[in-house]
Amino acid sequence: MREAARLSEISTSMIRRMFEIVERARKEGREIVSLTIGEPDFSTPREVIERAVAAMNSGYTHYTSNFGLDELREVIAERYGVPTSDVMITAGGSEALMNASLALIERGSRVIIPTPNFLSYFTYAKLCEARIEEVRTHDTGFKPDPDRINEVMDRDVSVIFLNYPNNPTGVVAGKKELREIVEIASDYNAVVISDEIYDQIHYDAKPISLAGYENVVVVNGFSKSLSMTGWRIGFTIAGESLLDSMLKVHQVNGVCAPAFAQKAVADVIGDGLFDKIVSEMVSEFRRRRDYVYSELSEIYEVVKPEGAFYMFVNVNEDCMAFIEKLLQFGVAVTPGLPFGTHNKTYVRISYANSMENLKKAVKAFREYESQKPRSP
Repeated sequence: MREAARLSEISTSMIRRMFEIVERARKEGREIVSLTIGEPDFSTPREVIERAVAAMNSGYTHYTSNFGLDELREVIAERYGVPTSDVMITAGGSEALMNASLALIERGSRVIIPTPNFLSYFTYAKLCEARIEEVRTHDTGFKPDPDRINEVMDRDVSVIFLNYPNNPTGVVAGKKELREIVEIASDYNAVVISDEIYDQIHYDAKPISLAGYENVVVVNGFSKSLSMTGWRIGFTIAGESLLDSMLKVHQVNGVCAPAFAQKAVADVIGDGLFDKIVSEMVSEFRRRRDYVYSELSEIYEVVKPEGAFYMFVNVNEDCMAFIEKLLQFGVAVTPGLPFGTHNKTYVRISYANSMENLKKAVKAFREYESQKPRSP
């Protein structure tokens, strides 16, 4: 059977493929430190699990409204300063991104993606049969330049994808630049999809939210901030007309997120525990970031991350060849190419791993570089 033509330019996720490579190597008895998957290595906090169990025992095991539980929508709305009616709960942030893409990216339109950027945005654009316009950020510290975006804008642009703190670079964009981009998009009747899934994980610069702008769809969730990747609790913040369009997709796609998980998150936030949980996790991520950056910046070109838990490292050689050779030293990283076409010499490192494993990884990087032949 032939697959649909809309999938002809789409391959399986390189991140997931690296995950499978690592698992296969481990089954062969090889010890591999994986710095590939963007998932906190912390278990879901006890406070969340206890409240989820209580919710299940109280009957939160059925469908909710497509918009989600009111108590969760209300606490999210309060945190972001928007009306409760602007909040819709989704089955993870990925579902929210898919809903927004299918609802707002017109077939044949142009989609602007500052690069490097999260690989799924390219997939969403291709699924919607749109044309991708990459705007490079390599010479601006990986921060978006509104002037460059303005240069490529026209009435054919349907969506601009933003993601700060950024995956894969960890960069946090400034308030002025982000608001200028929103205004530019508005001038051309385009929508900004602002993926803010890492907004709680930041170190040196606090990110802003674009929630509340008329032409902005904010996507977020609790996979990263509460280490709930397997629970699938995301949310969308947008005005009525945009939310109604996304609802048409959501009601046949995700339907609703698990009721007991929604209730657990609502209670954790309502009980004032959310910020404490996040703070403890971010403190450990900061420690890991500082260690890995201090070590790898002596070997490679790397911009210090201000948020998330990634580093985007220029290894000065073909990224695919690099990761294959590094695997022989017991470390797996993600190639840069899935994050944009100009990243042939870059790899993404996730430091959402234990300090013990990060030290092993740094040692492997140094051993690999020490064995490379030197130019005369």
